[in-house]
Amino acid sequence: MKVKDIMTKNVVTANENDCMRDVALKLREKKITGLPVIDDSGNVVGVFSETDILSRLPDILMDADKIPLIDVKELTDPKVKDVMTSPAITVSPEDDLKTVAEIFLYKYIHRVPVVENGKLVGIVSLGDLLKAFLSR
Repeated sequence: MKVKDIMTKNVVTANENDCMRDVALKLREKKITGLPVIDDSGNVVGVFSETDILSRLPDILMDADKIPLIDVKELTDPKVKDVMTSPAITVSPEDDLKTVAEIFLYKYIHRVPVVENGKLVGIVSLGDLLKAFLSR
């Protein structure tokens, strides 16, 4: 089985110049945990996920008594390109699922954009991969 057999083709994306707040709201609205980030030419330049959001928050459990009141706007105003994971790890539609499984396992990620001729054509998530293996 190949990536093209299980990938999602209608991919929700963000532009690298979108603010983090807007993209976080898009994640919640679409009920997804991450998405590819593209530049103005449509090239995949990174991936933005809930992990990137969490990395922006101060460690409230460890330093709660030392942290002043936080301005949420200040935390969520940065552009996605300033907090995304970059460069994106990508796969081809022709890659086999073992390749994707190894990426998920060894790179500790949960989704990979699918790129063909430099352009985004899909995305494969850990859930997509598990469904494919369970359906065998």
